[in-house]
Amino acid sequence: MRRLAALAALALTLCACAGSALPSAPRCFTGPVPRVGRPVRDEMFALTRRERERAERAPPLVRARILEALPALFPSVGDLASAPRCDAELQDENAAALRAEPLGFSRLLVARLRTVHDLRLLLPLVTRSEESITPYQSGPDEPGPPPPRSLVRHLALAGIPAAWAVNNDPEARRLVLDRLRASGDARELILVHGGAAALFREALRGDPARAQGGEGPSLLRAWLPDLARRLAGPADRASLELVLLRLADLGTYAARLGAGPEARALVDDLLARRGELPIAQGIPGAARDLAEVARGALHDLEAPQPSVSEAALPPPRRDPFSVWRDWLDAEPAGGKVPAADALARVRDLDGELASLRFYAPRCRVIEELGQWLPPDEASRRFDALVAPAFDGEHIRVSTETLCRLGVALRLGGVDEARRVKLLLRLLSAAPEQIGARDRSGDERGPAMGWPADEEPVGEVAARALARNLGWVERHVDLRAWLAQAAAAPVPSGRAAAARWSALQPAFERVIAWHTSGAPDARPETAAAILRAWMESLRAGKVAEGATHLHGVEVANVRVRALGEHGRRAGLAEEIGAFLAERQGARSAVIAAYLLSL
Repeated sequence: MRRLAALAALALTLCACAGSALPSAPRCFTGPVPRVGRPVRDEMFALTRRERERAERAPPLVRARILEALPALFPSVGDLASAPRCDAELQDENAAALRAEPLGFSRLLVARLRTVHDLRLLLPLVTRSEESITPYQSGPDEPGPPPPRSLVRHLALAGIPAAWAVNNDPEARRLVLDRLRASGDARELILVHGGAAALFREALRGDPARAQGGEGPSLLRAWLPDLARRLAGPADRASLELVLLRLADLGTYAARLGAGPEARALVDDLLARRGELPIAQGIPGAARDLAEVARGALHDLEAPQPSVSEAALPPPRRDPFSVWRDWLDAEPAGGKVPAADALARVRDLDGELASLRFYAPRCRVIEELGQWLPPDEASRRFDALVAPAFDGEHIRVSTETLCRLGVALRLGGVDEARRVKLLLRLLSAAPEQIGARDRSGDERGPAMGWPADEEPVGEVAARALARNLGWVERHVDLRAWLAQAAAAPVPSGRAAAARWSALQPAFERVIAWHTSGAPDARPETAAAILRAWMESLRAGKVAEGATHLHGVEVANVRVRALGEHGRRAGLAEEIGAFLAERQGARSAVIAAYLLSL
């Protein structure tokens, strides 16, 4: 998602630069607060200006965090010819600081790097010598060790959408390909991995069965010894993530790019060892993840599809490494906002909520509140936060109430049982308990439209549960609801299938718990769910949604789940026969392999 956001922002910057130079366009950050005659966007412009001014007065760490959140406030103005281009102005402001000699490395610089999207600013930072960057200047609320100066390079590299760069900008292409060829840092290689897939697709352009160039095949061949070295090397979560990404791409591209036999030999060895390689030692679930991705790659090598489409990694058993969560989004020097500063920030946001009228700006403020509330304050405010979403047993639906519910379910300072109780209330709400969506605080216009089949309450709940799968093991009422829902037919319709797709990991946690041998576990419950899935797949009930992506996704994931959980549920023979009926389908091939482990 972060890469998609960067790509969108880059496109916005490229197309908006000319607009920002128009004399008739008001400024976003200076002069009179802009007004464009659209009430919602006018309120967002005013909120943006106030937040920017607060950042200038705030302590260093608070200032940096406000500035990082500022782009989320910028209203969309693509339909307005002479509106301010806030993002382009922000890039202009960043330019002077990012071109300074020497470059002052501080928390403020990190904030700038997290919000810049201009290639002409980012490219020099990736290649800038560390000698021209000062040591990190820790602020008063940063007690941790200072980060290395290489973080500047990595944050800049993360701002470049690698696949877009390979296809659209010669200088950025050279930089991405240089990193792909020369870097040994797994984290850096994950950042530019999308550039490799773009290069491979380029080599196959015009003929998906045969390579038409040298750069793609040579890069893929260079991966093979590197993969073997990493598989035999020490356990490392980042290196493991890179290996899994590259294994999946081997399946898609190796045969087409002339490296099929070599890739097959590597995959065969990995499968013969069932993923039990040194890189996976001490990482729970890693060996089985390796084996599953390798089996998918083998299928793709043996039965290449007529069109080229990268295989997504399967649901992880390991704790997957994220370049954002585990690295680039972390506080660089262990910064902790003092409680007094956090409460001052909360008071400012409370003041905004008291005066803002429209849902979009109110939602942004509510989301910010969720980031700043200290744990005890979050617990105290929880009921008041969600109260506007309810009218007795009925749920009020609006952009704001959905925001409130989503933020409430994310509040880590609130007792888990209270959040699970709210989650269950949302999951179990009957259709007649969910009101019609209130659009009175949304922007209106002739081009505005909304999906007729949306199920926003269920989506908010499903996303929250997907972020907190540990709740399944710890809360019996939640397990009971999930067990009943998992065995029911998948609801028809795009939105319902999307919700069921988001709930699928939780359904599988219920199955895993009931086959875990826990004191209250009931293996027959797991078996009943798996049998219900087989029946629905046989009858084509899941595939009713196959006209859209989520229906196909639910069907494929459930086939995989049969192989993942069938043996522990005592259904190995029954599921094996079912999978044999679907011989040749990729999901069934992988499921049969998992069943054999």
